[in-house]
Formats: sequence, C-alpha cells, structure tokens
Amino acid sequence: MAHDKKIDAGRPISQKALAEYLNLSPSTVSLVMNDAPRAKLIPEPTRQRILDAAAKFDYRPDFYAKYLYSKRSLTVAVILPEIREAHAAMILAGIDLKLTHERYLYFTANHHGDEKLIREYPRRLLERAVEGFISINTTLASDPGRPWVVIGSQPRVQGVPRFAVNNHKGGEMAMRHLAELGHRRIAVIKGHPWRLAADERWQGIQACAKEFGIMLDEQLVQELHSGNTPREASAPEEGYFCAKQLIKRKKAAFTALIAFNDVTAIGAIRAFREAGLRTPEDISVIGFDDIESTGYLTPTLSTLRQPLQQMGEMAADHLLALIEGRESAVQEALIDPMLIQRESTRKLV
Repeated sequence: MAHDKKIDAGRPISQKALAEYLNLSPSTVSLVMNDAPRAKLIPEPTRQRILDAAAKFDYRPDFYAKYLYSKRSLTVAVILPEIREAHAAMILAGIDLKLTHERYLYFTANHHGDEKLIREYPRRLLERAVEGFISINTTLASDPGRPWVVIGSQPRVQGVPRFAVNNHKGGEMAMRHLAELGHRRIAVIKGHPWRLAADERWQGIQACAKEFGIMLDEQLVQELHSGNTPREASAPEEGYFCAKQLIKRKKAAFTALIAFNDVTAIGAIRAFREAGLRTPEDISVIGFDDIESTGYLTPTLSTLRQPLQQMGEMAADHLLALIEGRESAVQEALIDPMLIQRESTRKLV
C-alpha cells in the first residue's frame, strides 16, 4: 500500500515523485505510463494503481524529454490538398489502419492548393518532431530531411518512393471493356490537362483502341477545363456540359462513353437523359474511381475501382520501414485498378 505522501496538487508532478508516492521504482512507472511492451510483465493491480494515481495527480510523461533521450516520437505527418475529398479520405483510411496498428500517431495538414502552406508545413511539422512524411497528391517544395513517401499521380521526385494507381492500365481496361462489348464509336471525356493521371489514362485508351483497330474520332473527345488547381476540379456540371457538346455533334454518333471519373460520368448520364438518350440502351457509360454512390445510381455505374485504401496501407508500411531502417526506398509501386461492371454498360446489339 502506498505511503500517504504529500503532493502539491497545484504543481506538475514528476515521475520520481509519483513513484515515491506509490513506493515503486521510476522505471516501473515509466513502463506503464509509456505502455511499453515490458509493461505486460507488471501485475494488473500494480498497473491500475499507477494509472489511478497518474489520473489523480494529472501526471503525464514529458514527451520532449522522452524524445530528446530516444530520438523517437512515433509520429508522422500526412500532407494533402483536402481531407474531405472522397479520394483522399479513402487513402487516409488505409494510412490510419497501418499507423494505428503500429502504434504511431500522425498529423494531417490540408493545404487547399496554397503553395505557401505547401512550403511552410514541413518546417512546422518538423518542429513537432515528426519522423517522416506522406504527401497525397502533393509535391513538397523541397526535401524535408526525413523519410518521405508520395501517394498519387503527380510527377515523380527523384529518390522519393511513389505509390500510385496504374492509370495507363486503367485507360486500357475501360476501352477493352467497351470494345469487347462490341462498341466501336466511343466518345471520351479526358481529364484536366494539368493532371498527370489524365494523360496516362488517355494514353492507355489510345493504346487499347489501336489494338482493337478502333479509330478515335477527334469530334468525340472532350476535355475537362474547370481550372488549373485541384480546388476547382471535376464537378458533375462539367461532365454534363461535355456530354451536351458531344450530343450536338450529330454527324459523329457514338454508342459508348469513357468518362475521366465517376463524377463526370454522373453529369454526362444526366445530359443524355435530358436529350432522350438512355443509358445503357443508347449509350453505355463507364467511369473511374468507384465512389460510394455509384452502386446506388439509376442505372448503377460501371467503373474502374481505385485501390485507394490499399495504396494508403502500402505507403504507410513503406514509410515506417524507412524510418526504422528495415528496407531501402522503392522507386515506384503502381497498383492496377479493378473493373466493376454494373448496369451502365452493356453489349452492343
């Protein structure tokens, strides 16, 4: 039983004082309060006594003292454009799963496309003792001086591991799906010209079209132009507008559409419906991403599912391996998307 030692409740209590109060060694208190693996060897009643006393006297381990001693914070930073984006949220879910399992904490910093914040965040996060960085659809202005892993289709940075969807393969898969259904007059809504993913998918579409002997009519190709930054990107209205433009070109009739993403496809289907065209009876439509609502639309949307959570897990796992010195950096890891066939595409009759 602990001695009734006087502790001034108005002043921060030290680990040594708490240990004396409990008649335990400081190392025993440290093991429990830091939830160290060896804490499992401490009897549960003793462990609970320590936790109860720590709560009573509002004792918390000194993080920075611990960091200065061990040089480990078990904390990383995730820098991304906007956490509310469904795309980023799914990646973050995978990062969270891995980091939580490995008992790491992480900061998230949203820059909203602000170049000043992109330059400033690494410095501010380093002041908080992060051990590594994950950037989602973001290229940092300079090397942060800690292990750094990139997720997304931005241009590669020499020496920085990049985890991304194989967009070239995704473009091929979309075109192959429609070609194997018998479609030969195929329209395309390309992504924004500033997106590397848009160019990669377009190259994949062209390569597969050539394989099937399909000529892509320039009149049947539209391109998203909502802005020059991710903040303005890809609302359903733009897909709607592009589809309207395609419909006006009556001499260039088409039976199928490849949309840059699901949101664009949703807008396009609305435009077709207003023009008296049915999906998929008159025009088959395939998107990209497999956002949550695509399986509940009318018709449900065929799409290419991005393995976003898997990418997040893989990138986080690789970052921890770099931090802990368990392996050397990969150059690039491309993960193939998955075709999800639903009601919006069908065989050409």
